[in-house]
Amino acid sequence: MSDRRGVARRLDGVSLSLIRQVFEKAPPDAINLGLGEPAFATAAVIVDAARTVLETEQLRYTFNGGIRELRELIAERAPGEHTADSVCVTVGANGGLLGSMFASVDAGDEVLVPDPGFPTYEAITSLAGARPVRYPMAADDGFRFSAAALASLITDKTRAVVINSPSNPTGRIIPESELQSLAALADAHDLMVISDEVYHEFHYGGPCPSFLDVSDRGLVVNSLSKTEAMTGWRIGWVVGPPEFIDAITAVNQHSVTCAPTLSQRAALRALGDDAEERAVGTRADFDRRRRLMLDTIDDQLGLPRVEPEGAFFVLLDAAPGGDSLEVTLDILDKTNVITVPGVAFGQEASRFLRLSFAATEADIVEGLRRLADYF
Repeated sequence: MSDRRGVARRLDGVSLSLIRQVFEKAPPDAINLGLGEPAFATAAVIVDAARTVLETEQLRYTFNGGIRELRELIAERAPGEHTADSVCVTVGANGGLLGSMFASVDAGDEVLVPDPGFPTYEAITSLAGARPVRYPMAADDGFRFSAAALASLITDKTRAVVINSPSNPTGRIIPESELQSLAALADAHDLMVISDEVYHEFHYGGPCPSFLDVSDRGLVVNSLSKTEAMTGWRIGWVVGPPEFIDAITAVNQHSVTCAPTLSQRAALRALGDDAEERAVGTRADFDRRRRLMLDTIDDQLGLPRVEPEGAFFVLLDAAPGGDSLEVTLDILDKTNVITVPGVAFGQEASRFLRLSFAATEADIVEGLRRLADYF
């Protein structure tokens, strides 16, 4: 009899990201300019609604795809014409991304993923048995998305494309014209577009277009984690063609049963009539922090940086040799400031550090003061 097999091959290369590895090394009192998590608290009206549910209702399983009333509300707020059958409520955006990938690809397929891009995209592609193929968005071209450049990577094995707008880590927004070109490519090659839009409300010029504005072919993932500071509530969703939503709902059933019932009930309140008013206030607050970070970098550090159009990250060109992980760890050791190495998102960002202005203004000021001393 042969020796017992090891870990499944689908997990080759799937491990804790460099982002999490850096955070594991950080002491509790470190200034956090790394994590993509808003420093503000969940709105009191949402917390109060959840408290009322806890005090008056017994929490039971919901339908695997989420409470119908919540799915109807999400469908109503999404661009285009949708119904509850077009929505699956998931355990955060990550649950939506994983379900979307499982519903879209088979073993041996290829998936085009952004470079730089959130490392989860490659990991979930591998978990689905497919092969991630990076499409580069070059630093020297301002990390610009180009559907024409992406087209050259499409083969007869390509089944899906992942996009993220506004982008983590670049803060770039994909223009509607490029989304239209991508939609045409998807139609021509029978591709599914998985669009991660968790930073959709964080834009600092014109509004950020959604893939739903140009096509009904995609699976669009969103959540309340960023907009409502509800990261720990684990509530997200996918909007897309009902046959794919049925498949994602089945993934929910056999993996997590359903998104947390309490969080779904809180989401009903979070997506209420005052949601847009809160989003406007949050956007203004983050724009102020964005300007504070950019101006301080220019005044005190004097290093090149990428001005974000959306999301809440700034890429700092601080590792010209390309070893941003080494620089990140040295900064942590010498200044007690957490940054994220750009190489965690792919080779195109390997000479950059990602800084987050989701931190408090006090931490932004003190953290950048320490970085100025370091550099």
